[in-house]
Amino acid sequence: MANCFCKCSINIFVFIDSTFIARAGKKKIVFEKIELPKWNVKWPNYETMESYYKTKSIFKVISKWKWHLLVFVVVAGALAVLFSSSLFIKPKYKSTATLYPANIVTVSEESEAEQMLELIQSTDITFKIIDAFDLYEHYGISKDAPNHQDKILKYYEGNINFQKTPNEAIVISVIDVDPQKASDIADSIIVYYNEMVLALNQEKSEEIVNIYRREYEKKQIEIDSLASLLKTYRTEYGLLDLSAQVEKYTEAIYMGKSLDEARTVLGNWKEYGAEYQKTDSMYYYAISDMYEAKYIYESAVRDAEKVQTYAHVISKPFPADKKSYPVRWVIVLFSIIGAFLTGVIILSLIEGNKK
Repeated sequence: MANCFCKCSINIFVFIDSTFIARAGKKKIVFEKIELPKWNVKWPNYETMESYYKTKSIFKVISKWKWHLLVFVVVAGALAVLFSSSLFIKPKYKSTATLYPANIVTVSEESEAEQMLELIQSTDITFKIIDAFDLYEHYGISKDAPNHQDKILKYYEGNINFQKTPNEAIVISVIDVDPQKASDIADSIIVYYNEMVLALNQEKSEEIVNIYRREYEKKQIEIDSLASLLKTYRTEYGLLDLSAQVEKYTEAIYMGKSLDEARTVLGNWKEYGAEYQKTDSMYYYAISDMYEAKYIYESAVRDAEKVQTYAHVISKPFPADKKSYPVRWVIVLFSIIGAFLTGVIILSLIEGNKK
């Protein structure tokens, strides 16, 4: 039973549940259905209350120790300014170059820019840059140290970056403590890239030149052989031109001249004429093929000897006059924020231990 009360000792109302009551009189008990009021009470969530009190407690700590926090933050900011200066961190300068590929023959499904990126990032160019600028000494790495190549490559990758833009351009970024060296490295990468592509193309062109040179030489040998055979037919058998000779000897017979020579030549035409005409035809087509092979061979030689660049330099590198690292305001800002949060946490722990 939820509740019990009486009224003048005559009626007793007993709550059985939320909808029925039992009323007891002198003689009988009557059950009546009633509607009880509904209470819409929403109690605060425990997590919300806990968060509220914690936040309130933190603000109390900040308010109580505000001057101490201010001093702590100012000192942290001053130290950040000091330690981010050139006395402790050497400033670095960035030099960039923007390129578009040119005169590149694609050899796969990759775009020209992707092939250009692969070549620029190749180990050949990497070690040429390392040797040309003596980066071992520049970065303070001994060649006798274990894993010296791994170390120098990490420094190289950390200071020299290559990126392909959405517009299919390649951006070379070089960071160094010496702005002139950063510019020279970026410029040298472009030079070595052009030299590398030129060498690869010349190597392939030389292969093509050798193929067409052999074809051209083969045709020359064939022509010499056919010319020698034709000479034999002409000198030994007197075979020159069938139509002209038949006409000439027919005229000689008609004029009553000596027929011995005519009969001999006509006999030779009868015996060797087919082979002579076949050889003469082969000689004609061999000369035609030789001239075609000569043209292709000379074109291949021109391609092999051709010197050209393989990049459009849209933005040339130059020595920067403003440092790009370290970004001082970022260091100071994060130092101040970190100092403030650290101070609040420490003071909150102190206040908590006091309680």
